[in-house]
Amino acid sequence: MDERVEWESALDALATGAALVDGDGTIRWVNRAGARLMRRSREELIGSVAPFRPENGAPQGTTASREEGERVCVWQAGTRAPRWLAYVRGADDRLGGEATLVSFRDVTEYQQQHRSAAALARTAASMASDSSLEAVLGAMAAEIQRTPGVAGTQIITFGPSGDRLQLMGSAGFEQVAPFFDLLMASRDRGADLITHRSMSERRQQVLPGRRAQMLADPAWEPLHAYVSQLDWEDFVGTPLLSRGKALGALNVYVATGYRATPALLDFITAMAEQAALAVDYATLIHQERVSARREERKRLARDLHDSVVQHVFSIGMQAKALGGIARRLDEPLAGRVEAVAREVTDLVDHVQRDLRGVVLALQPPVSAKLGLLPALNALAEAIERRYDVNVDLTVDALTEEDTGGADFSEDVYQIISEALHNAVKHAAPTVVHVDARLDRERRVMWIDVVDDGRGVAANATAGGGYGLTSMRDRAGRWGGSVAVTTGEEGSGTRVRAELPFPRGRSGHRKEGTV
Repeated sequence: MDERVEWESALDALATGAALVDGDGTIRWVNRAGARLMRRSREELIGSVAPFRPENGAPQGTTASREEGERVCVWQAGTRAPRWLAYVRGADDRLGGEATLVSFRDVTEYQQQHRSAAALARTAASMASDSSLEAVLGAMAAEIQRTPGVAGTQIITFGPSGDRLQLMGSAGFEQVAPFFDLLMASRDRGADLITHRSMSERRQQVLPGRRAQMLADPAWEPLHAYVSQLDWEDFVGTPLLSRGKALGALNVYVATGYRATPALLDFITAMAEQAALAVDYATLIHQERVSARREERKRLARDLHDSVVQHVFSIGMQAKALGGIARRLDEPLAGRVEAVAREVTDLVDHVQRDLRGVVLALQPPVSAKLGLLPALNALAEAIERRYDVNVDLTVDALTEEDTGGADFSEDVYQIISEALHNAVKHAAPTVVHVDARLDRERRVMWIDVVDDGRGVAANATAGGGYGLTSMRDRAGRWGGSVAVTTGEEGSGTRVRAELPFPRGRSGHRKEGTV
């Protein structure tokens, strides 16, 4: 008996955990340090099933410790967060009868760091691939989701306009689509948007007990069911920072039973840095591509003007000279040659008009140089003069404040320009009505280009040619669409475009953040 008291006292003095485990796997005795590590009293632990078995270890090929012979198991006390314990079973070292002595220590932080490092490595690998930004951020959200203690993840960035937020990555939530609509409804009721604060202050925001706060606040009522999808308590909002600018935010919902420990916050910050790097890289690539396209368009416009246009002009001059020669010939040769000369001259006129339109389209954005309204007026006047058609232009007071930037305005201009040129070249109209109007409440621009010409082609809505494809691509950049139908009275053609427009700089901005 004295010997037992002696070794129990010796084991109680250890800073690491120690336990006697029976052959059936139950705990016979545990020292004070072990009880603290397992977060239960000795009385509760004695007689319970021990986790120190090979089948509870870490997956094959992984280690949580440099100590030779250690295994890793997971221990959970009640509703508390699980802990990783590294342990060593005594080799043929039996004390107190049939019991085996097991020494163990807490390696939870190490295990989390190991997983974090693996997640960062996988994220870096995905960023190095040719995946789209949305695919990269979606993969990153999934990696964060695998981290113990994370119930849900959202990665939010700015859209093409640079001032409208969009959800680019999400994990843990069964529903994703209604998030922004519900968020805006909560914002309008006065809810405090923490992510906006993290972005504006450019620092991480940690809110313990955020779920309970939101569910108790009537302002968050529209999002109550949404945030209740997850079993979480705390909220961490981390800005995506690059070169001193906030590019978006990483939202992490911390699972019930866990806390936003320094290790978890460091991991979230590291992942936010990776996300910011991915967003910045994608933005730079996009800008390079836009710049390259712009330079290529300038080069093509210059080459067309300097070579092709001049050659066509020379052909026209030769055709006119041929007509002069025809008048000095005898019939019937004179009539035949003159007819060919007239036909070539007409073809040259058509080609010159088309080439001028192509060269104009390849020039730097007209709307950026003149402004959208003046550019549309100039376009209408040029088409009327060139094609002998009346263009009836009715446009709302569109400004940069409304549309939020030159990119959107240029796409509006090019859609109207393409629809007008298609009408006058293919439908032979006498009048083309252009109606562009804003629905500010819904933040949508509607464009209608209606002519009284020959009517819509049979394949116009089934795919169409390059012009229709170009219009649809431009509308698609903003989540919009383009449709081609027959005019209201059964004749002519209607081109209708719907473009949701970005948040302008006039104070109507509503961030999609929490």
